[in-house]
Amino acid sequence: MTGIQSLSPMSESFLKPDTITAFATAYESNLNDLQHELHQARRLIERKKQAGSEVPISLLQLASFLEPYKDAFHELYRLSQIAVTIPVSSSACERSFSALKRIKTYLRNSMTDSRLSSLGMLSIESERAKALNMTTFVDVFAANHKNSRIHLF
Repeated sequence: MTGIQSLSPMSESFLKPDTITAFATAYESNLNDLQHELHQARRLIERKKQAGSEVPISLLQLASFLEPYKDAFHELYRLSQIAVTIPVSSSACERSFSALKRIKTYLRNSMTDSRLSSLGMLSIESERAKALNMTTFVDVFAANHKNSRIHLF
């Protein structure tokens, strides 16, 4: 976690080689190239700051700041892209497992996978599901299924 934090411009350990090394090793970065890139990136940001240009203040802004220089800062740009995407991917997994825990109770243990998947999606995206107008869905369903035995109104 300190490796990701060292890529955040608001951190005290911003672009310090000793804190980013473990993160870089985990993602098989070339540490020698990374050392040089860290030094040059600090110099580039300092020059932009002295010139009065806008400098990155978040991890996402650092990734977009490095994008035009991605050939020169290959390892640093790659690590910043990884660091930007890690929190999103892990939180979605945690959210889906929490929803599954709430949905699959003892009473609902015999449902099919497709129903469990559908209920999970409704639970995870509950804000969007609550915003839907169910009357419209009922009207469309009734229009498509002209069976006189189904009374939905």
